[in-house]
Amino acid sequence: MFYDGNYLDLVRKYYMHQHKKNAWISVRGLHEYIRYKFASEEGVGSADCQITEAHYFRERFSAQQSIEKASETLYNERVLDDILMKERVTTHYLPVNFAGKESSIDVWLALDAFDMAVHQRFDVIALIAGDAAYIQLARKLKALGMPVLVLGWTFAYDAASGEQKGTRPSQLLLNEAKYPVMMSDVIDRMDSAQGEEKEALSLLFQRRKTAAQAIGAEHDDDWKVGTIAHVQNGYGFITPEGARENLFFYCSALVDTDFDELYKGMEVSFLKGMGHKGPAAVKVRTAP
Repeated sequence: MFYDGNYLDLVRKYYMHQHKKNAWISVRGLHEYIRYKFASEEGVGSADCQITEAHYFRERFSAQQSIEKASETLYNERVLDDILMKERVTTHYLPVNFAGKESSIDVWLALDAFDMAVHQRFDVIALIAGDAAYIQLARKLKALGMPVLVLGWTFAYDAASGEQKGTRPSQLLLNEAKYPVMMSDVIDRMDSAQGEEKEALSLLFQRRKTAAQAIGAEHDDDWKVGTIAHVQNGYGFITPEGARENLFFYCSALVDTDFDELYKGMEVSFLKGMGHKGPAAVKVRTAP
């Protein structure tokens, strides 16, 4: 298995913050579903399909950049690292400030995947990717007689700014795969799945606490209304409606909006909880 980490991050955030599932896609759940999918396509038992190698490639901020970006960035990266390590996924990182163009990590993934395919002779390679940059990799693997399974997602949503965001996998990449799998379709119909497929999908989503919740934070179920009092360098303050004291928040608390879209006086709604240094807004959104 080879993960385009930037692609996986985009997909996981969508299902956590935009989709009705409101949960993180589980790495373990993905592995279980891939084993099931290949077994069903080949007509063999899932127990006979094992993941022998798994590699995750991504560009990553330095420690200092992570601190400047948001307080939870380092925590979230460490949590994902723990998950990948537990699932025996080997991580490969390029620092963002040296990575250059986005294709840098794509090239590294493609070269390593092809090199391992040639020397280790895998039975099948699974790509969690959607970029056209991987078309040549899929073609080369097909020329070696090695089946390729590609997991892709199609989704779109309206951001708080009114801009439509989303992703769609390269159709040419899907065409090169022996087993193209549109996971967005699988997920949308997963509640009606039966038998072995239902069992394979049972671990696909998991709910994970935020850093604030992980250190014992509790927050009310009701969203409260306030206005942005100040924003700067990845954090800001909210003036709650009818209150005198401002409430601190990090950009990582934002739901369905970008930090650079906020401005002083903007109306927001928030969930109050306990942060690292006391009361804080643990979730902030622009729509009341």
